[in-house]
Amino acid sequence: MKKIHFPYAIIILSLLLAINLSAQKEIDYSKLEKYIENATKSFEVPGIAVGIYKNGEIVMNKGFGYSNTESKQLVDTETIFGIASCSKAFTAACIAILVDEGKLKWSDKVIDYLPEFQLYDPYITKELRIDDLLCHRSGLKTFDGDLLWYGSDYDRKEIIRRIRYRENEYSFRESYGYQNIMFIVAGEVIEKVSGKTWDEFVTERIFQPLDMQSTSTTNTGFTDEMNIAYPHINGNTLEFHNYDNCGPAASINTSTNDLLKWVQLMLTKGIYNNDTIFSSQQYYKLTKAHTLLNGGSGEEINNTHFLTYGLGWFMYDYYGRKVIQHGGGLPGFHSKFVFVPEDNFGYVIIANQISGLVEAAHKKILDIHLTDSDKDWAALYLEYADKSKISDQAKIKEKEDQRVIGTEPSLEPDQYVGMYEDKMYGKAEISINDNKLHLKLLPAQKLFTADLSHWHYDTFNFKFNDEFLPEAYLTFILDGIGNPEYFKIELDNPDFHFYKLKFIKAD
Repeated sequence: MKKIHFPYAIIILSLLLAINLSAQKEIDYSKLEKYIENATKSFEVPGIAVGIYKNGEIVMNKGFGYSNTESKQLVDTETIFGIASCSKAFTAACIAILVDEGKLKWSDKVIDYLPEFQLYDPYITKELRIDDLLCHRSGLKTFDGDLLWYGSDYDRKEIIRRIRYRENEYSFRESYGYQNIMFIVAGEVIEKVSGKTWDEFVTERIFQPLDMQSTSTTNTGFTDEMNIAYPHINGNTLEFHNYDNCGPAASINTSTNDLLKWVQLMLTKGIYNNDTIFSSQQYYKLTKAHTLLNGGSGEEINNTHFLTYGLGWFMYDYYGRKVIQHGGGLPGFHSKFVFVPEDNFGYVIIANQISGLVEAAHKKILDIHLTDSDKDWAALYLEYADKSKISDQAKIKEKEDQRVIGTEPSLEPDQYVGMYEDKMYGKAEISINDNKLHLKLLPAQKLFTADLSHWHYDTFNFKFNDEFLPEAYLTFILDGIGNPEYFKIELDNPDFHFYKLKFIKAD
């Protein structure tokens, strides 16, 4: 057989290419710090902290701005922020630990552990498995039922009991619908199996082994003397809201110092300082695609072609790498947790005001590590924010244009007064306060209380005590003899589905 001799030039070129691919990209982190510092000012965000872990070491960990705009306390690497939905991955890891121990299986039915659990669709109730709880395919729409926990006095068990009254938007496993309540259910499964509350279990089995000393599942013990970031809206400091009732979905508070240990654990597939928290088998289960999302057309080279959800994690491809991440947002807090196994790096971003800053910083950090792009993501997201403000103003004007001036309510104020009830959400009270109709949603009356002002016909406008929510409208629907039958609320907010509530007059 004739031997084939490759030209030396090709061999040398191949060697040079291999050396180039294996070489570490030099990154100027001081330049990145300056970029984030400038972006923090441009977005007018009070404070943000960013930590990056690369090839076994912390390469950047820094705070920017203020934890409290009133006290002017500076953010540092120990400042504690609420991380909202980044809590979900911790809950999924807790289930993974129990699977490792043989105390449950991913394929077990939820009703085998919580026989009282019930959804609107009896088939889904019967067939829902443990892994279904953690990958948003229950048949419920994104954020369905979130008003049950937001600002309410319902505990976790009552929230789970009431979700049975929300009709399923989709068939079982038909479509993605982001669900906080299913993670609350997962927390109850953890308690049933382990004999410990979710709070106790995640603390003992994850926080403590990782030496996450500043991390907690509640903000009830926070004091002004602690190094905590206060929530802000439009630069103004807010009171802390208690989110204990949705703990497994959103209540963890922590710092970049502690979160970088969580980055390390995920990059080492469940091992921390030679201690196995969960097995690599469970790591791959957590970061495997379970639910498909719309990833776009997938026709741009080196951009995203696929977007999926695993168990507590979003995943997509970017410049040939698998990016595993989760974001979180609650009034006054915004977070992002990302790791890229193939490049052995990950990072955390936590801020004390919701804005485009967190996403802009996330995209910038990804580009610096994975691409040669110098795209100014901060400028792009600021442009998005400006367009959003214009859109919001247009909606307000459109609503004003639709108002019919000169109309009167059908009834005298006292005829609207009484108790009303939505079967899922609970009771609401209409009363008279200083000669005005007054609305109070009883499960969350600290936040959801307002005086009503006549808008037109039997519609009234109002603004809840909650600074996070915009102006809203309440319309009374009368029965055939002219008495109030029920009322509906129109409130433009993607997170909370007020439009699905129907408060029927109870008396």
